[in-house]
Amino acid sequence: MQTKVVGILERRDDRFMADVASRLADIPVEYISFADERVPLERPYRVVVDRLSFCYPFLREMVKNLALGGAYVINNPFAAAATNKLVDMRLGSCLGLAFPKTIVLPDQTAIEQMSSVVAQPDLDRVDEELGFPCVLKPFDGYAWQDVYMVSSVQELRNLYLALCSRYVLMAQQLITFKDYFRVFCFDKKDVLFVRWVPKPLAMGQYLYCDLGGMGGVLERLIDLTTRFNQALDLDVNVMEWCVDEKGQWWVIDAFNEVPDITPEALPREYYTWIVERFAACVRDKLDPSKKNRTPFAEPSLIPGGATP
Repeated sequence: MQTKVVGILERRDDRFMADVASRLADIPVEYISFADERVPLERPYRVVVDRLSFCYPFLREMVKNLALGGAYVINNPFAAAATNKLVDMRLGSCLGLAFPKTIVLPDQTAIEQMSSVVAQPDLDRVDEELGFPCVLKPFDGYAWQDVYMVSSVQELRNLYLALCSRYVLMAQQLITFKDYFRVFCFDKKDVLFVRWVPKPLAMGQYLYCDLGGMGGVLERLIDLTTRFNQALDLDVNVMEWCVDEKGQWWVIDAFNEVPDITPEALPREYYTWIVERFAACVRDKLDPSKKNRTPFAEPSLIPGGATP
């Protein structure tokens, strides 16, 4: 069995992954497909680049199985499956990241089936603690799906009743920002700040920015970004940082394991850097001593498998 094969789990027409693969021309690279699979999976991959399983449970379980077999999966499927906005805020706050004030609102199923444990939310509390306007969104949402700006208790109540059958929701303090950045982090150490104009429906805009005047603030933000990604064990992640008029830096979104990356959207210099750093991360993980962390207490019981 080959020991240095890279498997790509992505649609074949994805331009970004094709550009990454072109930087790996000296390494056997193939696109992965699954059909009727026997467990444990026996595949020749040393590294698996996973850009699809975040929205397909079947694929998530397949890449977990590959990781337990010794493949290094980018990103760690155990870490990526465990994180959400609430986990991010708890962990990030311990590391020194600042998040907007947040109130969690339970889903309808929990209220109906566990009424002795989960109470109806007091939506007036949102006004008292966060004020209006505020932001309402799912605790595990992605790509602006069901994200709303809320202007009153009545509007919050209407939206909550419409959404709570499908989601655990978060009401969050609205931060009026002066500047906003998407921050790419690769291999838990390589960081790129890109000015970003946030808009829904993939209409956000990347802009070139000169960070020379940020000085020590930039160094601190880079340190916080890398430490956060090290803690989550994410080799690829995009965080969203913004700064308000008072100079306070906030994390608006700490987790995006599969960022949309297209050459048309980014300044060319940034796109080239991202492609090269992604390819360098893949090369680094060809080292057979590198394994994904797993949640298991005794990984030594898995001969040849993943280690923490």
